[in-house]
Amino acid sequence: MANPHRYGFRFLKNRWGGDTPETYTGFFASGYTPNVTGATTCNVSIGDPVRMMNSGAFQLVEPGELDDDDANERAFGIVSGFPQVLISGGVRPNAFYPTGTVYGSNLNAQTLVQVIPVEGCVWEIDTATTSSSFDTKAEFQAIINAVCTFSYTQINTTSNNPKANPMAVLSFAESTETRQLRVVGLGRGFDQYDLTLANVPLQVVFNQVQASPWRITGNQE
Repeated sequence: MANPHRYGFRFLKNRWGGDTPETYTGFFASGYTPNVTGATTCNVSIGDPVRMMNSGAFQLVEPGELDDDDANERAFGIVSGFPQVLISGGVRPNAFYPTGTVYGSNLNAQTLVQVIPVEGCVWEIDTATTSSSFDTKAEFQAIINAVCTFSYTQINTTSNNPKANPMAVLSFAESTETRQLRVVGLGRGFDQYDLTLANVPLQVVFNQVQASPWRITGNQE
């Protein structure tokens, strides 16, 4: 029986013992069309990682190694809600952002998105694939403090709500390499999962974040 899949990055805890950080309310540009796998578009969902552009608008984070300090790969936060989206000529809260939503110059109809900043937080995310190298608890424990990246493994591609579906990739590097995520623990209910299958949960933190307080030169994009 397959492991249950819980979508995206899920807030687990504040590393300093506080509550969930205050959300940041931003916006998507008019007509924004996320593109995660070549020419394939998708909606934006709660649990997706986003970065802030120089314009102030948010976009999905691109998976990557961070070795070239690519700004597209640094996360600002994780989507937690959509308080205002233009749907059928009226604005209202929505469960996701429909790709390509156009509000033009009417900022009263602007797409608004709520984001939990990633810094200082531990997140839970499911693994994308299976591997004979990771099918025991000991093997999963051995990669705690290792670094990895994530990938978009789209789901619902033939429905009206295609999802980007970010998941951790079972490929881990030595601590000297730079990757987007660091594993800091096993996910909730770990012992109840079939470790030979995908969707095993891990606890991760983001290694390099867009709002880093020590990034003091230039802009954040």
